[in-house]
Amino acid sequence: MKKIIQRTLTGEEASLFQKVEPLTVTELIWLPIVYIYSKITLQRALYLSAFSTYGIGDGVTAAYMMDNIGVMREANPLARMMYMSNGKQGIISLKLWFALVILFIVWVASRKTGIYWTINGFLFALTMGGAMAMRANVMATLGMAPPSPGSIIMTFLFMVVLLVMIGDVVDKLHTGRKNHAH
Repeated sequence: MKKIIQRTLTGEEASLFQKVEPLTVTELIWLPIVYIYSKITLQRALYLSAFSTYGIGDGVTAAYMMDNIGVMREANPLARMMYMSNGKQGIISLKLWFALVILFIVWVASRKTGIYWTINGFLFALTMGGAMAMRANVMATLGMAPPSPGSIIMTFLFMVVLLVMIGDVVDKLHTGRKNHAH
């Protein structure tokens, strides 16, 4: 008869027929936190933060801004049109779908190329771009003068180029790839 083994929370192996101590309430509370923490990598955290700021945060704050001070404060004409035709659900949906499409393309590129730090650089820049957009939306809603859309876009593009280039250098150092000009 095969011996059936299970792993305990501490990683020790125990037979199904061996008595295992029941979990305390504290252990039950910490179990999902420990599990999630063990599964989160830097890149997964960057995907989550990029989606949270660029997708959710920018969408929600843009909808709130347009609800409170008018649609013309939104710099993106597509976003304005979506808000005018579908309200706040439209703008939030647009921003979420756009973020998901970008992140899906980045994920596919990551899987096909293995450029870990280059992808991380882009995801960090996307997170910061979303944070800048959120900040501008909140500032406009509060009646403060936000940075110009052009300056936000230029800062975002500068960060993308810089962080992707740094990531590429780190990837090349890590893998030993050489840059061959053709």
